[in-house]
Amino acid sequence: MQSLARRLAVFTLGMLVCGGLEAVIASGLVGLRGVEGVAYSVLLCLVPGWLTIYAGELMRHVDLSAYVVLVGTAVRLLFVLLGMVTISAIRPDLGFREFTVWLIVGYLASLALETWMVLLPSPVDAAKQ
Repeated sequence: MQSLARRLAVFTLGMLVCGGLEAVIASGLVGLRGVEGVAYSVLLCLVPGWLTIYAGELMRHVDLSAYVVLVGTAVRLLFVLLGMVTISAIRPDLGFREFTVWLIVGYLASLALETWMVLLPSPVDAAKQ
């Protein structure tokens, strides 16, 4: 389980760093509404990433990592799209520059980090080889 905690921590830290960089850029471009949009986008990308990394750890012993990444991508896409529609309905003042562009960047960053975390061999797998 230490491996799972480490993977989740690295993923979360990576997303927070990405979100922090996005927030700095967003605050310079569009102000506080951009920072709010970045916060929503990071949250929308963190939740499905955590679920996918957890599922990848559960499926690791049967080596289904590639399928976990595929299903995780579909879950992420559905979760993010539903979240985007919900936030756009609740906060219509968060437009493309304030929210959507940061969601796209966060989505791609989280997808890369998540895939790396799921496909990274665990210490137990490395010892077996």
